[in-house]
Amino acid sequence: MPYGPPGRPPRPPRKGGGSKIVSLLLVVVFLVAGALVRTAIRSDRDDRASGPSPSFTYTPDGSQGAAETGNNPLLTDPNATLIPADCDYSPWSTQVETARKFFETAAGCLEAAWKPVLQKANLPFTPPTLNVSASTAGISTPCTGTTTNFAAFYCPANKTIYMPISQLQTDLFKDNWVVYLSVFAHEYGHHVQAVSGILRKANSERVDAGTRSQRGLELSRRIELQAQCFNGMYLGSSEDGGALTSAQIGVAKRDARGRGDGPTDARDHGSSENSGDWFEEGVDKNRTNQCNTFTAPANRVS
Repeated sequence: MPYGPPGRPPRPPRKGGGSKIVSLLLVVVFLVAGALVRTAIRSDRDDRASGPSPSFTYTPDGSQGAAETGNNPLLTDPNATLIPADCDYSPWSTQVETARKFFETAAGCLEAAWKPVLQKANLPFTPPTLNVSASTAGISTPCTGTTTNFAAFYCPANKTIYMPISQLQTDLFKDNWVVYLSVFAHEYGHHVQAVSGILRKANSERVDAGTRSQRGLELSRRIELQAQCFNGMYLGSSEDGGALTSAQIGVAKRDARGRGDGPTDARDHGSSENSGDWFEEGVDKNRTNQCNTFTAPANRVS
């Protein structure tokens, strides 16, 4: 979830009646937080960029699977699993070039993990573009326009993951890089949703229902919680491959339970309990069909 560090002035409130395109495509502004900073999450949160809406048409380009959610081929194979990820991550630093190498390493490992699963399901795969920057200044995206009011997110219009270092709360998490890896794996989960066709179908249904209607918000929660489950699958496979320790997985699990919609938030990401539950489902089960939030009962995506 996007929010600023403690003591930072609250960001401008989300504008009502904003463009459906921005609300639809900025599917996952997802910043790091743990249970220890839950108060910061609740008091300084801004789920969507509130800047001007760009003008573009989002047209499938053949690099996506069939537009399906619960019946998507990615989610129907009970044996679809990520192989143990023995990934040698590049060292982490807040310096842009060092951070870029870290996320590039992670992107390569995530591709090696997800590409075979998608191919086995006869779904296309193209890697996402990665944008790592010191801050959001000067960055214009098809999903946010020229606003600088955004955090880490995936933009399906250009299949790009944006990772602005200034928004990762490195003052809180220091060199605890598993948190930043978890953020990135969540965003990569949205890319998996995009290339498989899940995101296109879910977003189409959101527009039809109204993105801020009860049904539209429920679909948003199903999207977000599935990406959280995919995140857990990858981190769990990294532990299986020896790239992460059990202690690091514990940190990531606690972090996942520090996320979620607060009492005054739009209910578009899911409760902190469900955020943690779906993350742990991914870690513990490592099966895509166990991440099928689109067939889950309403209480599991509340």
